Amino acid sequence: MSDGRTLTTAVMLAIFAGMSALALGFPAKAGFAPLLVGIPASLLCLAQLVIDLRRKRSSRAAGPGSPETGEENGEIVITPREWFMFVWLAVFAALIAGTGFHVGGPVAVFLYVRFGERERWFNAIFAGLGTFAIMWLVFTELLELSLFDGLLLSALLG
Repeated sequence: MSDGRTLTTAVMLAIFAGMSALALGFPAKAGFAPLLVGIPASLLCLAQLVIDLRRKRSSRAAGPGSPETGEENGEIVITPREWFMFVWLAVFAALIAGTGFHVGGPVAVFLYVRFGERERWFNAIFAGLGTFAIMWLVFTELLELSLFDGLLLSALLG
């Protein structure tokens, strides 16, 4: 488990599986959204964990210091792309926690598309507005779910 990617996958699996297990005790409407996210995410994390462990087993033959192992002189190397992923995950989590899903989700998508992937402004605005429309129509109108409003917005708007 010394590989950073495998450890990250294992932690994410624990979070999603724990979230799903907790949601089983909620009333049906309240538990639907966490299960809708948690079960597929748990399955994807489990599949990724299997892939990581198989890759690690096959790369042992290559030895430490090879590009396949993600190690340099026995130390774990975090690539710039992994740092990029961690930063955007933190930005996304902060936006959701602060402003909720209806505001934070579309803003996070907009910021990622525009600045993370360096797409044109039109594409970023379209992605952000599309995210808002889908979240509003599917979760709020169609499924009649009350999404998290965010700590900051809840405090400001009462």
